[in-house]
Amino acid sequence: MSGKQSESPRRPHIADDLMDQLGESVREQVELSRDFLDDETIESITHAIAENAELQEQANKKMKETVGPAKAFLEQLSSFTDGVRTTLELPSRLLPKTPQLPGRPERIPIGARAYTVGCVDDLWHAKPSPERPYPVVLIHGTISSKNAWQNLVLTLRDQGYAVFAPDYGMHGTQDVLDSAADIDAYLTQVLAATGAEKLDIVAHSQGGLIARYWINEMGGADKVHHLVTLSAPHHGTTVRGLLAEVLTANETTARVAESVVTRFMGPAGMQQVVGSPLIETMTTGPETRPGIRYSCLATRNDTTVVPFETAFLEADADGGADPDTAAPARVWNAFVQDHRVGRVRHDEMPANEQVQELVAKILAEGLCD
Repeated sequence: MSGKQSESPRRPHIADDLMDQLGESVREQVELSRDFLDDETIESITHAIAENAELQEQANKKMKETVGPAKAFLEQLSSFTDGVRTTLELPSRLLPKTPQLPGRPERIPIGARAYTVGCVDDLWHAKPSPERPYPVVLIHGTISSKNAWQNLVLTLRDQGYAVFAPDYGMHGTQDVLDSAADIDAYLTQVLAATGAEKLDIVAHSQGGLIARYWINEMGGADKVHHLVTLSAPHHGTTVRGLLAEVLTANETTARVAESVVTRFMGPAGMQQVVGSPLIETMTTGPETRPGIRYSCLATRNDTTVVPFETAFLEADADGGADPDTAAPARVWNAFVQDHRVGRVRHDEMPANEQVQELVAKILAEGLCD
């Protein structure tokens, strides 16, 4: 590894971090061996980052001459390197064993090995009360698990809610449509066990996308009272959009970027970017469904779902509602920082105490319909 580093004197600092993070010590620690990124892939990523550094130097020069396009170009490059740096924090938090699933794919996404601290048990004997008639289901995001909801589960149960939280899709890394099928089965079970007619759903990131897919495409519209989403990529995150100029100019970088996303996040990663078939499906036609309350929260400190407003929804003029049978959808979009929440990153939204208090308040207000 040290020999390869000396071959690239212009390699930026992020590339050195990359080589260190993916070095033999990490491989030995988590026993990934051949199932991890091989040396050729690591070197390809390194060279791609080095090429981006050269492009960034050119962008800096051009920025002195033109403000608009050059500034956007520079921001895209910065987003790419920041994203790689953030992603590479993952290997130190991996489990040595891979998930065991029937007919599991040959290459398990690295994110499927991530572990989260906490514990959430479903209380299948729980029944909703007249004051809290809707069971609350908490759906986690990509490279996460239901453990992320531990404190919110305790808070809501103390307030009298029947609360449930599923795990799905190898920590949210498998195909989103497969995960939606898993969630469909789970939500059907919650309704059957509790005897409730409708649910309140709180969903983070990919979980919000899955919840809306279930509502819009899988017949769940008449089974939801209130959907609360936390930094969900409703219109797709702009991983590809932000990198459009870079990827067009450098096909190698495009391949490497997509390879890294897929290797770490599985199929679910690229399915959540602008222009994917899933996002096209979710942004074609009405975004909402009549009779449902939508509360969409975003954080201004998000570097994963960008621009921030992609986490917001827009109610259709009439929501597609028949005035004789259903009321139009009601949509409320807000930044958590506008509601006494401090700095909070994308991945911190489910466990942040101030966000949890805001979610509990939103759910309570939704019961006043």
